[in-house]
Amino acid sequence: MAVLDLIDLKLVEFTYFITFCVLIYSVVSASICAYLICVLFLYICLKVIRKKSTGTIENKHQGIFITGCDTGFGHDLARRLDNLKFTVFAGCLHPEGDGARKLKAASSKRLHVIPLDVGSDESVEAAHDYVVKHLPESGLWAIVSNAGFNVMGDVELCTVNLYKKVMNVNYFGAIRTIRNFMYLVRKNKGRAVIVSSVRGRFPYPADSAYHVTKHGLETMADSLRLEMLKFGVQVSIIEPGAFGAATASQSEHVLKRYREEADEMWQAASEDVRKTYGRKYIDAVIAKQEGVLTGSATTTKPVIDALEDAIVSTRPHTRYLVDGGGWFDPDTTLARYYDYLPTWFSDWIIIQSTCCDRFPDYKKLKLD
Repeated sequence: MAVLDLIDLKLVEFTYFITFCVLIYSVVSASICAYLICVLFLYICLKVIRKKSTGTIENKHQGIFITGCDTGFGHDLARRLDNLKFTVFAGCLHPEGDGARKLKAASSKRLHVIPLDVGSDESVEAAHDYVVKHLPESGLWAIVSNAGFNVMGDVELCTVNLYKKVMNVNYFGAIRTIRNFMYLVRKNKGRAVIVSSVRGRFPYPADSAYHVTKHGLETMADSLRLEMLKFGVQVSIIEPGAFGAATASQSEHVLKRYREEADEMWQAASEDVRKTYGRKYIDAVIAKQEGVLTGSATTTKPVIDALEDAIVSTRPHTRYLVDGGGWFDPDTTLARYYDYLPTWFSDWIIIQSTCCDRFPDYKKLKLD
């Protein structure tokens, strides 16, 4: 750190100390106005101190292993890190597909596309063997667990098989990755980055299968962070908001899968459930997904910036809650305050957003 920067930082720290003293005095003297002003100044000082005392790691072309690189965040992160001259191991479910081919064509020879199905023990182990054989001398610096997908449906409708299917990829896929690769990261005192979701912070109707996996990832990553402290490994969680339009999460291929899963739910439903809900109800849940891209961010850049910071910053954040959808993202806003709200109020907000307290307007959805 330059001498002038160090002096500047010390001045900020001195200002922080003085403000803290004034804060104590304002509390003792019961001055609410002074108290609020001091809290604001403390917050600003902390932000400045953090910014001035944070740098980036030395780039020695370290290896970085990323899951879910066919499309979306994983794909774009692989390209970003390749441009930063890291050695990237990009796990792709379809290594001969369009996404993998585009990744190869747009990247340097440092980037390796690896066949990877995180839902398979054998596939993850094979990817591990490949990475070990092709690691640079600087070793593996980071793992990024990003692979995942969604399954829509009410709890009474979504089958146990579908719950297991999404859990196997979103949750157990991350655990498989960590169990196979973490020892390599430990050697470098590197990073583990878990891509969760804003949906891991609150419940949502007709989407519990997905939310359960993301809530599980949040808790698992929090536990991992505490466990890795003694090894000097830092663990970060990325929580993207509305980015459906910037990824393949609502592509025609995904919508087709939703419709196939709706058929599976209907076939498995009991007679009582069929009479209570009706087939149109299941179709309505899927139909609503075709309009969720409204208000979504059209670029993955904010998420990729957060991922890059979690990997290269000398002081990465524990959590990166990333707003999508322009100037206001209702999901990330709810996530920020959910833990502080009474349940009846947070439920009311979700009800207003989803109308889950009544059956859908089938005519409006053109299902009548």
